[in-house]
Amino acid sequence: MNTPHEETVREIKNRLNSTLIPSFLEVIDDSAEHLGHLNATSEQGHFTVIISSARFSTLSLVASHRLVYQALGDLMPSKIHALKIKIKD
Repeated sequence: MNTPHEETVREIKNRLNSTLIPSFLEVIDDSAEHLGHLNATSEQGHFTVIISSARFSTLSLVASHRLVYQALGDLMPSKIHALKIKIKD
């Protein structure tokens, strides 16, 4: 079943795969759980990214999160209203 943000999920995956070369990546569209959220629009979604990458091995958690945000760049806030990041070992 297609979700309203399927294209954004694909774009998130493409950007993270190309920049961080993850050994594990899962992107979850949580938008349905946040319907009516203040300042959110139908074009913006809520997402969870679960990711593991060798690029994170020498970085702090904050620095790892920064790399994810940098990779997603202009998707926030145009397509992404909220993003939860879980870094896996």
